[in-house]
Parts: sequence; C-alpha cells; structure tokens
Amino acid sequence: MRALKSRIDDSTFELNLAPMLDIIVSIIPMLLLSVVFTRITVIDTPVPQAVEQAVAAANEKNKDLIQVRMAVAKNRNVQITIVDRGQSKDYEVAAVNAKTDLDGLYKQVLAIKKDYPDVFRVELNPEESVPLEEIVAVMDSVRTTKSSDKKVVFTDSTTGKPVETNLLLPDIIFGNVAGG
Repeated sequence: MRALKSRIDDSTFELNLAPMLDIIVSIIPMLLLSVVFTRITVIDTPVPQAVEQAVAAANEKNKDLIQVRMAVAKNRNVQITIVDRGQSKDYEVAAVNAKTDLDGLYKQVLAIKKDYPDVFRVELNPEESVPLEEIVAVMDSVRTTKSSDKKVVFTDSTTGKPVETNLLLPDIIFGNVAGG
C-alpha cells in the first residue's frame, strides 16, 4: 500500500513557469526595438478607364511592330532607339553639366510621340553606375506631358474614335534588370 501512495505523490508536481515568463518579457521589448519600422507609400494616380483600355489595346497591338528603347549611360547621355517594323532610328540627348538633360529629353520624347501617338511602352536600360535619383527623374520626365503643352491624341483601336490624353510613355519596362 505504501508503494502505491508514493507513486501518486510523484506524479503530481508543480511546474515553475516564472523563468520562462521572465525570458519572454525580456525578449519582446528587444524584438520590438530591433524591428525597423518603414512606411512605404505608393501614389497611384488613376487614369480614366477609357484611356487605360485604349492604352492597353495600343500596347498589345504595337508590341511587335514598334519598340522604343531608352539607354542612360554613365556619362548621363540618353540614347533613344525606335525600331519600327525592322527599321531603326536613333536619337541622342546629351548630358548637361554631367547630369541628364531632362528638358531636352522631354522635348525629344514629345517629338517622338507626335510621330508615334499609339506607342505607350518604353524599355529603359540604365547603366549600373547611374544613381536611382537620375533614373526616377528620367522616368518622370517621359511619363506625361507638362500642363502647358498640348495633349496627345491617338485613335482608340476598339472604337476608332480619337482619344485625348496627357500620357507620353507611361508604361516603363526595365530591360536590363535580370543581369548575369
């Protein structure tokens, strides 16, 4: 009888969880202090639906016919190449004071847009040494027209009606991202 009683006493014990709680209480503030809190903001400027659909249709129609490529060199010169049904045309915008000439680039893209109003996609190929600020500035200068300039008119391929927009080359694709 005595052996049975000792087994029952041995199987009931209290687990002291205080040290584990102390560790958890210490770790949580350390983890909260080591986490970097960042705020990422995306500014989405919606395009009217009719224009968006027309741009998508124009991109799909012209993706094999007309290609616009833009290369930003380390000396900040911008080389624009247009391949129109196998024929290649090259334009160059020279740098000013070792910076990209954004006004000259805008004027050149505006002139190209007048010749190719249905093209909205550009392949951007910046060199590795070009800083991010310059790349973003180039992208911003070729996306839309300035408020003082006339809007671009192109023909909607689905309806056949002219559509007026301030978009130049809003669909920017990086052509050299998958490096080797």
